[in-house]
Amino acid sequence: MPASLQVFIAIFILGAFLRSWAMQTKRHTERLSAFVFSVSLPATILVSLDPVPLASTAWKLPLAACFITLPMVVCSWFMAYLLQLPRETKGGFLLATGSINSVFFAFPVILATFGDEGLTYAVLFDLGQTTLTITLLYGLAVWFGTRSVTATSAAIRFLSSPPLWALACILTLKLSGSHLPPLLITLLTPLHLTTTPLASLILGLTISFSSIRQTAPFATLGVVIRMGGGLILGWATVGWLGLTGIERAVVMLVAAMPSAVSSVIFAAETGLDEELVASIVALSICLGLVMVPWLPDLAPLLTE
Repeated sequence: MPASLQVFIAIFILGAFLRSWAMQTKRHTERLSAFVFSVSLPATILVSLDPVPLASTAWKLPLAACFITLPMVVCSWFMAYLLQLPRETKGGFLLATGSINSVFFAFPVILATFGDEGLTYAVLFDLGQTTLTITLLYGLAVWFGTRSVTATSAAIRFLSSPPLWALACILTLKLSGSHLPPLLITLLTPLHLTTTPLASLILGLTISFSSIRQTAPFATLGVVIRMGGGLILGWATVGWLGLTGIERAVVMLVAAMPSAVSSVIFAAETGLDEELVASIVALSICLGLVMVPWLPDLAPLLTE
């Protein structure tokens, strides 16, 4: 296993230890998350994507996210209906199974496994996924939730996203044949290097084993749908779109990633079953960490 993945796991364990001993509060975690989302992740997007040429199939990556997430939400909807879950629990179940943990899990893991080229594809995939998260999934959270949230606030959240602006900036430069100035790359690189360690620390700080114990049956089902169902849909999608090589591997892996930490924030904001959402997120992250050491051996098989 590459040293970068070993460090990722070690920092995650440190974060979980700090959380279990209450040495870091929710407020600290929120501040770290805000820094990664607003500062270090945009720097990573700019620095990592600048030297990588865009393939002619780049447009397929955001489309792949739609082919994976939309069927996932439909399947989860029917499952929640069959289980006769309460309205707030049903909304939380849909939100957690439809969300993909890109920023704090997929990006650092893909970067460590496939390098800058793999991260480029992961970010392009996330362009489609983030659009669905802020529109469809957030809309479902509002619909099933007990708290009033306006469409305007959702639109502002999406359009003011620093990673979105960073992606728009670098794609504009690349399509015009330009690159970032060397001085800017030099200034951004130290921030870029903080993304992976801070992301793994945040993952550890968000783990709540008490929540998992309280909602274990539904949380386990949610993880199976999110990760197992995601892998199946990812496999079908790369076949439909004719993706090969690293593009194929990235789509399949990101499709099977844990549930997004942001789904807990959405659940709390809209009044959904926050305990269930937090349990699906925590349990899926734990399972994802178990899978990480196998990625270097699995990656060559997925690129064939």
